[in-house]
Amino acid sequence: MSDFDVSIIGAGPAGSLSALLLSRMGLKVALFDRARFPRDKVCGDGITPRGARLLMQLGIVGDIHAQAFAARGVTLRGSDENSFSIAFGRDDAGISDLLILPRLKLDYLLLEHALAAGPRYFEATKVVKVDCDKDGPCRVLLDDDRTVTSTVAIIATGAESQLLRKSGLLAQKPAVEHAARVYFDDVKGLDDHVTLFFDGVDMPGYGWIFPTSASSANIGCGVFAQRHRPQAERLRTLIDSHPLLRRQLEGARQTAPIKAYPLRTDFRVEHAGRARILCVGEAAGLVNPITGEGIDYAFESAQFAAEAVSSSLARDGGDSALAHYRERLRRRFATRFAIYRWVQAKCLSGDRADDFLAAVKASPALRQTVVDGLFGRARPRDYLRPNVLLPALKLAFLGARRKRLG
Repeated sequence: MSDFDVSIIGAGPAGSLSALLLSRMGLKVALFDRARFPRDKVCGDGITPRGARLLMQLGIVGDIHAQAFAARGVTLRGSDENSFSIAFGRDDAGISDLLILPRLKLDYLLLEHALAAGPRYFEATKVVKVDCDKDGPCRVLLDDDRTVTSTVAIIATGAESQLLRKSGLLAQKPAVEHAARVYFDDVKGLDDHVTLFFDGVDMPGYGWIFPTSASSANIGCGVFAQRHRPQAERLRTLIDSHPLLRRQLEGARQTAPIKAYPLRTDFRVEHAGRARILCVGEAAGLVNPITGEGIDYAFESAQFAAEAVSSSLARDGGDSALAHYRERLRRRFATRFAIYRWVQAKCLSGDRADDFLAAVKASPALRQTVVDGLFGRARPRDYLRPNVLLPALKLAFLGARRKRLG
């Protein structure tokens, strides 16, 4: 017999939601994290409407909404002269806001809700390896040489790949993208919109201003393709030189150091796990390669994993959990990620940002699809409508033509 039905390694959003869901399903759950919470996590801090919708279904969005800043639209900027705003609008569940809450607070809130459901929590406990064969339990080896056993294991360790490699889930360290963020108080000119700016940044990528209150903001940048220059250095250069940031940060007070962080955007269904070990969230490469957003993917993959594990434990002792989980991921994300990577390569690389923003500004249909795509509501078929697909193909053609002309 195993000590637990499920072991979950990592108590961030994906791990905590997995623990919450599985514990509510009546399973005996062990949750491990090497940190003591509250602990900081470097991030853009945004919860998309899609992520908020799942939290609403779980009955926990109220606590988060009470502490978060609710953004109701986005401003896209190519320059002082080329800037426009778009409201998010409500989805069919009545959700419209992008919730911005620093991960220091968000992750602690999610963990508290998870622990209220009753898992056994191993705080400040490092897992060094997870092993699982066909006939025996999953063995979770701790750094103090203890071993905890469970029928199924879920790994939710984010971009950190050491445990995945030691456990035979990755053959080598995966390529990662990088972003950086910093916090400021007394920021000028904030409203109820987030700002994404494309001027002065390396493409494909963007800079952002995400208000965390009426006068404070998470400010950052990311380049979602491999580059050699450190992201923290890029962000410092933007803060010192970018015209929008210089205006809004005049007299502002930096309240935290600039920190860079890796992003795994390499999702494939093969990264979902092996045997009775499942990988959720960024441990499966589930980060949007255009925006770097991963919280809603963490939530959704946790839900898929919990449902697959619960039904499989009841049916066949957990043996079919991975197959069902992989199929849910394939149906939900495979086409989306193929589209995201095409858009990144064909429409947002090199000098195409101005053309992209001009096309978005000119087309209401493209404008809405871009907003829905950026913030988690677009479906693959939305990208295939003629009034969306044709402008995208035009951008790709112009980019290819410019490349040929040198």
